[in-house]
Amino acid sequence: MRIIMEIREEAFRTPKTPQQIADEMRQAAAVFWVARGDVAPEAVNELAAATLPEAAAILPEKEGTLMDLLLSMPNVGEDADFERPVDYGRPVVEFD
Repeated sequence: MRIIMEIREEAFRTPKTPQQIADEMRQAAAVFWVARGDVAPEAVNELAAATLPEAAAILPEKEGTLMDLLLSMPNVGEDADFERPVDYGRPVVEFD
C-alpha cells in the first residue's frame, strides 16, 4: 500500500528531509495501529522498517527553488504574448 501526503515545509520547526518524515510517519502509524488493535504487535517492526531504496527513488528530491526553475527556461516569445488584456469592468447601468 502506498500513501502520499503533502506537508508544508513551514510546519516543522527544524528542516526535515522527505525520508525522515516518511520514517517518522511510518513509525507513528505502526504505533497507532497497534494501540487500536488493527495490527499485531509482532508486525510493528516490519511496518516501521525503513523504506527500500527503489521506493525512495519514486519521489524526486527537491532541487532548487521555483525561481531557479523559471530562470533555467529559455527566453523565447514576445512580452506582448503574455500580457493580460485591459479590462475596464462592466458598464455602469443606471436605473430610473
